Amino acid sequence: MNQKTEMAAIGLDETVLIYNALGIKTFIVKQANEADQIIFKLVNQKFKIIFISEEIYSHIPETLEKYQSYPFPMILPLPMEKESASVGLKKIQENVEKAIGINIF
Repeated sequence: MNQKTEMAAIGLDETVLIYNALGIKTFIVKQANEADQIIFKLVNQKFKIIFISEEIYSHIPETLEKYQSYPFPMILPLPMEKESASVGLKKIQENVEKAIGINIF
C-alpha cells in the first residue's frame, strides 16, 4: 500500500520554495486571487493538504469557506514572515472552541 499524500504550499515569494525539500509542491503567486485558481486545480488533482501563507490566507475567505465543509483538502495557514499575523493560531483557537464549546486560550 504505497499511497502518497499530495501536499502543496502557496506563497507570495521565494520563501515558499523551502518546502520543496520536504516533498511539498510549491507555487508562487503575485496576488491572492491567483491562489484561488491554484487551489481549484489542486482540489481537482486530489491534493489532501494545502498550506497557504498567512498573507494570502486572510485575503481569500470565500475560497476557504467553500472547502471548509469538505474532508479534503485541508487548507492550513502557513506563517512565512518573522512577524506573523497569527492567523494560524486564531484558526486553532476557533476550532478548539467549536469542538469543546469554550475558549480555553
